[in-house]
Amino acid sequence: MGTGLLPGAGEGLTGAFRADDAPAPTGAAEPTSTASPRLSPDSGPDRRSPAETTEPAEETTPEATPEEPSREPSSEAPPEPSSPAPPPEPSTEAPPPAPESTAPEEPEEPSADPETEAAEAVLALVNEARGEAGCRPLTLDPALSQLAAGHSRDMAERGYFDHTDPDGRTPWDRAEAAGVSNLGGENIARGQQGAEAVMNDWMNSEGHRANILNCDYTTLGVGVHIAAGGPWWTQNFGF
Repeated sequence: MGTGLLPGAGEGLTGAFRADDAPAPTGAAEPTSTASPRLSPDSGPDRRSPAETTEPAEETTPEATPEEPSREPSSEAPPEPSSPAPPPEPSTEAPPPAPESTAPEEPEEPSADPETEAAEAVLALVNEARGEAGCRPLTLDPALSQLAAGHSRDMAERGYFDHTDPDGRTPWDRAEAAGVSNLGGENIARGQQGAEAVMNDWMNSEGHRANILNCDYTTLGVGVHIAAGGPWWTQNFGF
């Protein structure tokens, strides 16, 4: 694990920089007529053919007249009216429970990524320490945070650990290139596995502690990059 120190304050260690530096129905069939056809006036008995007048008509036996129903009163007593069925008794069983709602549950909001959580934890610890020292709390500066995150990532990707990058650019050179004009100081660290661990190391280093407790600073940017050989930590303080 390492932390950036002030130049000359530690042996072989780097400095904590400051300002100084998406189908139709079919119709019904017509009914068939069952009425007999009418005779014409010319169809009387004198005009019939011999064949029609010499043959006697067949006799027809009259049909037996149906007997009329007896009008004598029946000796049988009329049936007694049946009594109505009693109404059903009310049920004493409890109604079935209402089915549970099948509405889908709302998805939970995703939590912040580990690097963001770690950066927020560092800011809280810095302000706690400043409060104990009588300094006002620092507010998060997005531009400084982006600058710090870029340096942490660059150190991890290019395999160095220093305030000055392999191109020879200092923190103020990088700030100027990013359009940041209020940079006052920078702390870096590598290998600490959480916000408390890295703050403990910084507070136990005179140069880093001085940056954290500098009452002139008003803003802070924290950049954490989790990768092999890290995590990599950078603090950028601003006026």
